[in-house]
Amino acid sequence: MYDLLLKGGTVVDPSQGLNERLDVAIAGDRISRVAPSIPEGEAAEVIDLDGKIVAPGLIDIHTHVYHPGRNWNHPDVAGVRSGVTTLADAGGPGPADFADFCDYVLTKAQTKVYSFLSVFRERSVGGPPQESHMDIAGVVKIALDNPDVVKGVKVIVAPRMVQSLGLKHVEASRRAATEAGVRLMMHIGDIGPRGQTPTPSDVTTQALAMLEPGDAVTHVFSPLTGAALDEKDRLLPGLVAAQERGVFIDTSYGDFNFGWERADAALAQGLKPDTIATDIEIHAGDGMRKLSERGLLEYASYFLALGFSLEEVVRMTTTAPAAFLGVQDSAGSLAVGREADVSVLELREGRWLLADAKGVSRVGTQALVPALTIKSGRVIHPGEPLHPWGWTPPAASE
Repeated sequence: MYDLLLKGGTVVDPSQGLNERLDVAIAGDRISRVAPSIPEGEAAEVIDLDGKIVAPGLIDIHTHVYHPGRNWNHPDVAGVRSGVTTLADAGGPGPADFADFCDYVLTKAQTKVYSFLSVFRERSVGGPPQESHMDIAGVVKIALDNPDVVKGVKVIVAPRMVQSLGLKHVEASRRAATEAGVRLMMHIGDIGPRGQTPTPSDVTTQALAMLEPGDAVTHVFSPLTGAALDEKDRLLPGLVAAQERGVFIDTSYGDFNFGWERADAALAQGLKPDTIATDIEIHAGDGMRKLSERGLLEYASYFLALGFSLEEVVRMTTTAPAAFLGVQDSAGSLAVGREADVSVLELREGRWLLADAKGVSRVGTQALVPALTIKSGRVIHPGEPLHPWGWTPPAASE
């Protein structure tokens, strides 16, 4: 007898090569069977999903659900309430903030939340960053003591850091990640106030050279300086070399880091992104930064418009991010025996306004929205959308 039967949906599971109408049976918190026409009488509860997409629980490897001293939204806003069963908080806590991160996030979230630590001891310290603010030993200790939570270290290559420290913070982050045996996630792209000195492409290249197999570089479609393309819009050879040696290529939007022209140029020059993530900041204020935030499914619509198939989009939000986090044996798949994490989606046809960080818009014809989320066998219905326009991108005028 099954506890729950997901009936009649189209199962899209790249980990098993599935894209067909199948039923999914769940017993307790585990996937028990995936097959055609499982009898309804074998389940205590049956949910009809005809016309819906049944995918492994979606994974967002780049979010910000924790901010020292500023946590006014529930962490599940970026997680199960938005169709995402697993996420990673990217660089929210430093060693001194980790206990607070655990108290605020881990005790509240139904979503599975991992952490990428900052090498800076306290994230709340103001003023220019200094070497004395870094705590390699603290990062290593916390990572080794909390392997089920800490999956890596997050580092930012941008003017505020580079102009104060050169690449010493990158070197420290690299050392901390290596000593702790975890991944390094590297932000590229010059976030910050206008008028700052751009990060030269050779500095970005030097930073990329520190990435090792299994690490990730994020914001590769950023229209900002200091990112994936050099001063002549040529793809950095160092980025290509990084992917060739096994570095994951991530595409997070947040902090104004997606541009249509940059995406086109990077793809045309052969860059192949591995993951779709958001860099969503759930505690952003009410200004432009909040309006620039995109949930994982809304942002997925941009990739459908770029020509990625539905199967590729699901792979980039399930199988690939699970591999990056090192949880591919427990997440990113609907294989029998796995934890029952399922994202039920609806693919809508229409005309959607897809705005990039520079205000350039394209019209997409497909949008993915959350219909239902199953986390460890529990049914969770979508919460409130992030924006007034709903779960889809804003509708385009006819």
